Amino acid sequence: MTGTSHNNAACGSENDTARILQNDAARIISRKVEFDGYHRLETVTCQPKSLRHDGYAAEMTREVMHCKKIAAVLLYAPESDRILLNQQFRLGAMLAGCDDPFLYEVAAGAVDEGESVEDAARREALEETGAEIGDLEFVAKCYTSAGCLAEEFHLYIGRIDADAASGFFGLEDEGEEIKTHLLPVSEAFALLDQGGIMNAPAALLMHWFARHHNDIRQRWLDKDA
Repeated sequence: MTGTSHNNAACGSENDTARILQNDAARIISRKVEFDGYHRLETVTCQPKSLRHDGYAAEMTREVMHCKKIAAVLLYAPESDRILLNQQFRLGAMLAGCDDPFLYEVAAGAVDEGESVEDAARREALEETGAEIGDLEFVAKCYTSAGCLAEEFHLYIGRIDADAASGFFGLEDEGEEIKTHLLPVSEAFALLDQGGIMNAPAALLMHWFARHHNDIRQRWLDKDA
């Protein structure tokens, strides 16, 4: 889902500008705002520092969509060894040619103005799955399509109770209809291996969790011992 603040200022346009101008990785030559709504679209011309020599590389012009910071959290119940995944329709996937655009995802959404990323992760989990998060561990920060999106994902794994259940959630006023799936870890891993998890942050979190599953489960269960 998106965050609750749907205004242009919440997109952080001034912060985005300051961050880019303070970064010496590239020399900004020109910027033109093409559209300014919930997201902002700019045409930016710049010269990045060269990786080949001490000067600047060739000038480039790109259309960049500025998005809000995103919190994404994989929900895991160690007692039952199950993962809670979301499923919902994604228009972008359909327009890109996906045969089944009802994607499996993790709970995720925009961080509202004045809200911490961790609080956003907890709020999104409750709104999209009905599950409250206990332990919350940071996994990674990533940029899903950095060539054209100024969008920063903060990825977490969150502990939920063993009594979490599948159901239907989402905010109707935002056009959300979310079906959740509480799956044994083995089934979730099989879905991942079969290419059934095509949402990039969800796939990244699942691959990370596959490597750290035993450690995470033991640590969280040991807290209750």
